[in-house]
Amino acid sequence: MRKTILAVIAIGGWLFCNCSGKQTQVTEMNDDSLKVSTMTGDSAIYGLACDGCTDSVIVLLPHDGSDPVTYDILKAMRNKRVIGRPKIGDHLAVLLSQENPTEAVSVVDIDEMKGSWVYQVMPTLKKSFIENAGKRDAETDSMIKKLMVPREYGFKLKRDKQVSNIGMAYRPTTSDDDNPVDYPPLTRYSEWHIFNGKLILVRAKNRIGDSQQDQQPAIQDTAEIVFMMKDSLQLRFKDEVRNYYRKTEEK
Repeated sequence: MRKTILAVIAIGGWLFCNCSGKQTQVTEMNDDSLKVSTMTGDSAIYGLACDGCTDSVIVLLPHDGSDPVTYDILKAMRNKRVIGRPKIGDHLAVLLSQENPTEAVSVVDIDEMKGSWVYQVMPTLKKSFIENAGKRDAETDSMIKKLMVPREYGFKLKRDKQVSNIGMAYRPTTSDDDNPVDYPPLTRYSEWHIFNGKLILVRAKNRIGDSQQDQQPAIQDTAEIVFMMKDSLQLRFKDEVRNYYRKTEEK
């Protein structure tokens, strides 16, 4: 406990000194939340939001320990490309204009991305049930109505770039054959990254044995972050736009 408190104090002091423009250099950062592993081809700049951030500028302390840099975000704000509301100490991904290196065209608050995001899915009637139902009566309709219950699907984005999936987790059983409704399959993810201002979700590999699993290429889903507010998130995937709401953690 004492070590944890000392670590928090040390990180806070480091952030304060650097954001104040002092020449304090850090040679090692032990807190995992400060580590950023960029992917090949990622042109974004990563760092911490400093005191001085407004609706027109971002003051960024780069993760390489160099001095804070101020970037103009007026155009990004007008284009709704500032994702989240950066606060002092938040981890940011900043994409710069190719014509003006002092202007940011996109800002993503990585810390605000973390948490549980879900959406609701509805079941559909199985074709076999529809074919065998014949003429439906009030009793059948009442049963169907009770079965048409929405479920929450989604994911929890963790601080270590890992993902916990939210949704149907049980294995199919023989009794499922008698169930007249089907829920859509849940896409499961294992990792997440910010890449050039977009969200990369790495699909979880099928459990088919360690040796075969290692040979499987990783499948990535790329989503444009359309907008993010405190309790809502909209992502544009290749084939659809999906709206999420933040799921409050149960205590």
